[in-house]
Amino acid sequence: MARVARVTPLLTAAAVFLAIVAVPTPQPAGVFWDDGVYLASARALAEGAGYRFAHLPDAPAAIHFPPLWPALLSVVWRVFPAFPDNVAWLSLINPVLMATAAGLACAFGVRRLGLPSLLAAPVAVLFSLTLPVIVLTTVLFAEPLALVLAIAALWAVERAADRGAPGVPATPGSAARVAAGLGAVVFAGVAIGLEMLTRSTMLVLVPAAVFALVLARQVRAAVIVGVIGLGFAIAWQAWQATHAAELAAPLQGNYGGYLSWYLTAVGERGSAFVAEVARQNVVALERTLAVVFFPGGLRPVRPLLVVLLAVVFAVGCWRCWGRSRALVAFLGLYLVLVLAWPYAPDRFVWGVWPLIGIVFACGVFAIFEVSRDTAQPRGARVAAATLLVVATGAAVGLGSYSARGVGRGWVDIAQRRNAERLAPTVAWVLANTPANAVVATDGEPLVYLYTGRRVVPVHILSPVEYVSRPRLDEVEADLMALITAGQATHLVLSGGSPELRAARRLEASGRSHRLSPLGTLPGGGAAWRIGSP
Repeated sequence: MARVARVTPLLTAAAVFLAIVAVPTPQPAGVFWDDGVYLASARALAEGAGYRFAHLPDAPAAIHFPPLWPALLSVVWRVFPAFPDNVAWLSLINPVLMATAAGLACAFGVRRLGLPSLLAAPVAVLFSLTLPVIVLTTVLFAEPLALVLAIAALWAVERAADRGAPGVPATPGSAARVAAGLGAVVFAGVAIGLEMLTRSTMLVLVPAAVFALVLARQVRAAVIVGVIGLGFAIAWQAWQATHAAELAAPLQGNYGGYLSWYLTAVGERGSAFVAEVARQNVVALERTLAVVFFPGGLRPVRPLLVVLLAVVFAVGCWRCWGRSRALVAFLGLYLVLVLAWPYAPDRFVWGVWPLIGIVFACGVFAIFEVSRDTAQPRGARVAAATLLVVATGAAVGLGSYSARGVGRGWVDIAQRRNAERLAPTVAWVLANTPANAVVATDGEPLVYLYTGRRVVPVHILSPVEYVSRPRLDEVEADLMALITAGQATHLVLSGGSPELRAARRLEASGRSHRLSPLGTLPGGGAAWRIGSP
C-alpha cells in the first residue's frame, strides 16, 4: 500500500498531462486580454527591456499583473525567440504545471488528509480535467503556476505546524526536528511570497497560514511566515507605487494596480456596492456549478442539488479541519474574496478547483463512513446515503460534461470566437498602418503581438460596470480620454466592439478629435484616422 501511495500521484500527474496535451487548441495566443498582456510583458523581459507593457506607447512599467508568470514565460521566450513559432513551446508550460498540481493535490489528499489513494487519484484527475480548467490550462494564464505554489505552501505550513517549528523548546535529540521545522517555515514563507508575485488574489494565503500556525501554538513560525510572505507582497506594492506615474491616468483602469482600483469603487459606492457584487456572484456561481455538475436536465431541482453539494463540501471542510487547518482557512478566505470581487467568480474558482475537489472527496469519505456505521441513528445513515447519491451523480455529471465539451470542441470555443472577431482587425492594421502607428483598438494586446504596432485600449475598465452598464456618453468620454492619453493615430474597432456606436457619434460630432473614416472591416468593424482636435 505504501508503494501505491507513492506511485499514485505520479500516475495522476501523467494522466492529466497526457490528457491536456492531447486536446488540440490551434488558436492564436493573446485572444484573451490577460494572456496577451502576459506575453507582451514576457517579451519585454526576454528582450532586455525590463518588466514593461511593451505594447503601450512609451512602454510604461507593467504594474498590473505580478511578474513571476511573465518571467517564467520570458525564460522560454529567450530560448525560442521567434514569435508566433514559440507559442507551441510556451503552451507546454501550463500542462506541466497543471499535471504537477494534480499530482500534488492527490499526494496531499492521501498523505495529509488521510484519503484512500483509490479515491484521491480519480478525484484529482476529474477536477484537474474539468472543462473550464482545461481551458485555463491551454491558455497562457497564471492559474496553474499559482495552484502549484498554493499546494506547496499549504503543505509546508502543515509540516511546520507538525515538526517542532521555531518556538518549541529544544530538548535532547530535538535539534534535527527543529531544523526541519525551520526549513518548512522558511519554505512556506517563500512559497507564499512567490504566490504574491503570481496572483494577487492569493494574498489570502498569508492570513490562512498565520492562523493555522497560531492554532498549532507555533507563534514564532507564524511571525516568520507572515513576515516573509508579506515582505514579497509589500515589495511588489512598493514597486507598483514607484512606477505608477509612468502610466497615464486613463490607462490606470485597465493597467493599474488592483487594490486602488477596487478601493476607489468601494469608497464611492459604499457597502451597497460590495453587497450587490456578492449577490450577483452567488447567483452566477450557483448557475455555473449547476451546469457543470448536473448537465443532464433536472433544471427545477438543480439549486437544491447544488445546496446538497455545498453540504458535502462543508462536511469535507469539517473533516479536513483537524488535518489541515491552513487549507480550510485558505479556501474560506478565498471564497470571501471571490464573492466580493467585481468579476465573474468562476474564473477564480477554476484556479483552485483541484483543491476544492480534494475537499469534496474528504466530505464524501466522511459521509460514506457515517452511512456504514450501524451505531449511527437510522436518520443519519439515510441522510448520508442521500448525500452520497447526490455526490456520485455530480461526479458522473462533471465527467460527462467535460468529456462532451472536449469532444465537441468547446475547449477553444471562446478563443475561436475572439480570434474570428479580431482577425480582420489584425489584418487591416498590418496592411494599412505604418510601423510607427499607434492604434486604439479592442483586443489591443493581440494586435500588438501580431502586427508590432503600439496600441491603446478603447475602454476604461471600472469595477462599477460589473453591476451597472456605462452610459453611451461615458463610453464616448472614455474613448476620447484614451485616444488623447495614447496619442493614437488610428482607431480600429472590430464588429463586436461596444465602442463602435460611440466612435460613430464622435465622427459625426467632430468633438475632441477629428475621426476620418478609412473604411469598414469584414464582420462589421470600422477604421478611422485620428486627426488633431
